[in-house]
Amino acid sequence: MKKLQVNFVSILFAVLCLAFTACNQGITAGKGTGTVRVVIGGGSARSVDPASGLPVFDERNTKIIVTKEDGSKLAEGTTSLTIQVPVGKKITVEVVVTTVAGVWRGLAVRTVQAGDNPVTVKLSKTPKSMKNILLRVVKDDPTDPEIALQLGDKEFLTNVKINGNYMLPVTARDGNGRIYALYDKGGSRHFSRFDAEGNVDFGFETAIQGKLPSSLGRIKTMTVDSKTGTIFVAVVTTQPDIYAVTENGHNTFTCSNSVNLATLPDIETNDEITAMAAYNGELFLTVRRNRHPPVPKPNKLFACTAALSGTALTLTEKNAAELDELRTSAVMNVPTECTGLFADASGVYCLLREQRLDGGMLYYMVGALVCYSRDDNTVTYLKKHPKAGTTDAYLPFDSGSFSNPVGFIGCDEENIYIADDGYNIEYLNENWRSNGNKNRIAAFNRKTNEITFTDTEATWYGQKSEYKYPETPVLLWERDSSTPPAYNGVRYWVSTDGTSPAPADSTKIYQTAVSSNEIMDVFCYDQEGNLYVLWKEGTNYCIQRFEFKDNSYDFTQDVKLNLGITSKVIAIAADVSDGTNFLYCAAKEPAGYTIKRWTWDSNFTSAAFTSYIVTLPSGKTVTALAANKDGVFVATKEEQTVPSATYTLKVTKYKKDSPDTSDVTIVSSAIAEDSYTYPDSYNEYNEAIYDLRIVDGVLYAVTSKIEKGMKDNSGYQLDSFKNGSVLYKIAKTASFSGNAEKRAEKNPVPPEGTNPGVGYGFYRFIAVKPKKLVIASDSAWGKDGITAFHVKANNNKVFEYDLDKNLLEEKDAGGIFSKQLQRKPSSSGFNWE
Repeated sequence: MKKLQVNFVSILFAVLCLAFTACNQGITAGKGTGTVRVVIGGGSARSVDPASGLPVFDERNTKIIVTKEDGSKLAEGTTSLTIQVPVGKKITVEVVVTTVAGVWRGLAVRTVQAGDNPVTVKLSKTPKSMKNILLRVVKDDPTDPEIALQLGDKEFLTNVKINGNYMLPVTARDGNGRIYALYDKGGSRHFSRFDAEGNVDFGFETAIQGKLPSSLGRIKTMTVDSKTGTIFVAVVTTQPDIYAVTENGHNTFTCSNSVNLATLPDIETNDEITAMAAYNGELFLTVRRNRHPPVPKPNKLFACTAALSGTALTLTEKNAAELDELRTSAVMNVPTECTGLFADASGVYCLLREQRLDGGMLYYMVGALVCYSRDDNTVTYLKKHPKAGTTDAYLPFDSGSFSNPVGFIGCDEENIYIADDGYNIEYLNENWRSNGNKNRIAAFNRKTNEITFTDTEATWYGQKSEYKYPETPVLLWERDSSTPPAYNGVRYWVSTDGTSPAPADSTKIYQTAVSSNEIMDVFCYDQEGNLYVLWKEGTNYCIQRFEFKDNSYDFTQDVKLNLGITSKVIAIAADVSDGTNFLYCAAKEPAGYTIKRWTWDSNFTSAAFTSYIVTLPSGKTVTALAANKDGVFVATKEEQTVPSATYTLKVTKYKKDSPDTSDVTIVSSAIAEDSYTYPDSYNEYNEAIYDLRIVDGVLYAVTSKIEKGMKDNSGYQLDSFKNGSVLYKIAKTASFSGNAEKRAEKNPVPPEGTNPGVGYGFYRFIAVKPKKLVIASDSAWGKDGITAFHVKANNNKVFEYDLDKNLLEEKDAGGIFSKQLQRKPSSSGFNWE
């Protein structure tokens, strides 16, 4: 396509009077100096035509620079300058006028001669640089957001509405650099103009509205021809009507007849205009094609000659080009939108974007700059997302391509500047997330077609907060023995640090007054921190789901799934990765242990069995489950009796969508029973993996090893009890191989003096926190259970570790958890139940 060369038309903007008074000293010898005086506008701060919106000269915005032929600076000033210059020297005088809206420049080159040397510098009315119009969210309310428009630090338009039926503001520049804005504010639509200082032209809106046949509320979009000054307005009727407005004097307007878009040969019924641009008597517009029924039809760009004779406007279609969908509509069925047009001498530039937002989840944001050449009707797409053409449901943010181009905001002699209002879409915590903002300005070089992106503090139209990993309170529970009525099972509550006792208000405690129902001490979390609790109604097992919301759980809600399982459920695991809803249950069937999977609807009101079932070999006992995007992880215990009583602890990975498995052994062939004075006494060792937790794609496990000292007392009785535990880092869930690593170990502490013994029984992971593991330790220590001199202590603690093996906290728990060590009546030993 043809490369763009901006043609600034120079008109007399200011006269710089350079008075050179030759000094007679040494003239005959070829020497002497002249006095150079530079004065702008007669020495007073003013503009040539204040009504034109051009800048006012003053010491704040004006700079005069005089340089020698080699480029070195001779002098610098503001609105006036006086220097001595040797006769015969070539000098350059540059004047720069800078405002919040733009930069105006002018140059004059002169060789100093004897006598007076009057020099004029012509500055174009059109600024060499039109500074970027920035947008900033000033009211971050999802239902009623507002933005402000600013030039640099100066807000020139505030509290603009952008949500619901409100339009996004449309801006344009004329040849003098003035800004035109169409926007919604205060419940109505406005059409305003601002000068080079960012000051509103108070008479503009009333004057132009008085010439338009319809109210401002019916204006769909507008543009200004920077070459001719003609204002084009699209007013919504059945098909948009186009009007041309010309300014005969300051805020004195003439409005043309209307031209209905339906008169253009390639416009179809119900095509909707989305953007306009104009340059040197040509009008360009894009329309969104009719999608009812939703047949993929691309946007279309039209190039028209806009002939204006008096008030008679004629639009003649010259060319039309279809603009491709950025993604495959047959897969996504989301239309591509045009968000802006920009026209200059070499071509037309169109911004395209496509994004999918479904159920509050942002799947992708893709954009492109389309360069359309009027000469050969060709279309070039620049900086489109590299995966835009794929059928991937989610696309990550790509720093080298457009995300959400929302408008042209400025230009200079080389570049056109574009606002890119993107979000950082990343795969985090096993799902695609909107993770903060990617507010950028794209600079398109019109000579090289290169585009570069820079970050900006402008917030444009939308703001997304960074994804916050769930950080739940600590879950506590205890056996419920309240009477009346008699409650069954356990009741739960939450605590900030795990030390709070059960609240007195029973409505904050998860419990049931139905005698046939029982709340189990089996629960799990999903990746979002939502809590799932096992519930038994009569003979059927159910799952109750509590949404993690506002940093807590509402235990009074009643959202429950009846899975139709009557066999005893040992463990559960929930997985919501990649938008799926999977619930795994491990149950003890008559023939052994099975693991089945269900999926549920968004409201957790109905479940469907997915035909996924794992049947474990005979002799293996399931003790814990975990699940994520890589599959379900099953903790098992396998006991052997020959040649001696031993046990092995393993975790097996079952892939999500295939029968492939892999194992990591935690404990191999450990002694389950030994004798030191058999048959009078012996020791039992009961060890198991009690819980599994996945953090950052790594599986962790807790084991608890109980040593029971059994003593013959008219039958073997539990006489001593002690407990130790280990926290393991198992393996990455994706690869799942290698050897488990001990991350922390807590051994039982015998009594000392008046201090009772302490046992450690890592039992459950009881919170979801970033980079941390919070563990409930349900344990005890006891001895001499069959004598009158027995000693015992129940130890209910909460441990918190980071992922670097560091113990952050160890404290007494607010709940007593699931089991207690109690002495049986009649000196018959201890119970652990």
